Amino acid sequence: MGFSIKEITYKQRYLIYLTEQEYSGPWFSFKLKGKTIGTIPVILKNVEPTPVYNMVNTRMGSVIHRVTLDFNITEYLKKLMKEGKLKHHPFKKKEFVRLYIDIFNRPKVPFINTYFTLKNISDYNLNDFSMYFVFDFDINGLEGFDNDFSGYDEESDIIYQYDKTGLHGGFSPLSKSTNFESCLTKDFKINNENLNLSNTLYKGPGEILSALQIEFMTLEPNHSFQTALVISGGESKTELIENIQAGKSNAIKYLGQVNRSVKSEQRNLQEEAFIKLNIQEGKECE
Repeated sequence: MGFSIKEITYKQRYLIYLTEQEYSGPWFSFKLKGKTIGTIPVILKNVEPTPVYNMVNTRMGSVIHRVTLDFNITEYLKKLMKEGKLKHHPFKKKEFVRLYIDIFNRPKVPFINTYFTLKNISDYNLNDFSMYFVFDFDINGLEGFDNDFSGYDEESDIIYQYDKTGLHGGFSPLSKSTNFESCLTKDFKINNENLNLSNTLYKGPGEILSALQIEFMTLEPNHSFQTALVISGGESKTELIENIQAGKSNAIKYLGQVNRSVKSEQRNLQEEAFIKLNIQEGKECE
């Protein structure tokens, strides 16, 4: 359960196609710190099985799609206890981090804007917090999944992939990235020994993915972090940059609307359909 992008096209040509879910969305890392648990390192991919991720509600529209889900800290700690990695102790209440995802997919614009808002609804600090955006582009679909080149435009903070046809696919967040990386998909690793992207690009064509990292340091109880991600394509690097810059300008205009939705009572109500699903221990996420 979580958030991933299955397919994206630009002028009827594929930018993302049949990509594994974990390589098409946001990842998170932080150190969970509290008096009773000490400090516990956490790495979350964009999809995680229930009950670690709990769906709260969804709202699907013609242009705007909204998803609300929780990282269930209590269930995560219980899992560590079962594995013998944490001493047993009782929990007084459910501790969680709520993630609000707002996807703006407007017609006749060359970009998709997705807002990510995280609120720490727990008594724990999330120290050394990082958010990663990871996308395994398949430029021109199956015909070109393994011959992509990559690049990073530092001035505009855009990472991208392209092939010999000139078709480009890329993305950039509103918040300035602190690190970037492109590498062979099979070699991509985020773990407790390697939490920062390398600031390097893969040399030559290959089956590669691109990633950006935003370091936010500490997310304290009742504090929030928000950014928006712009994804687009272009038939040249210049066109791609122009499209993403237009997307960023558009994203800024709707920040107020997103924040009103995040704070609304309806957005924070648990949908009955997800209650039973959330308590099940999922093995795979679709």
